[in-house]
Amino acid sequence: MSPDMNLGTPSLLFYTDELDQTYTTFKENGVPVGELVEASIGRVFNFHDPEDNYFAILEQK
Repeated sequence: MSPDMNLGTPSLLFYTDELDQTYTTFKENGVPVGELVEASIGRVFNFHDPEDNYFAILEQK
């Protein structure tokens, strides 16, 4: 989403049509998730794996 942002590790952006359901499922399964936020391109949340690789899931407008 921000090509100029360099976290030093690769990052991936996934898309879904069911963001609320995905968010709830992740939380119920103990996945560390960030808050659901409204971005200019849609609603999104991030999460990370045990190795602290970050990912984002977007529901486009």
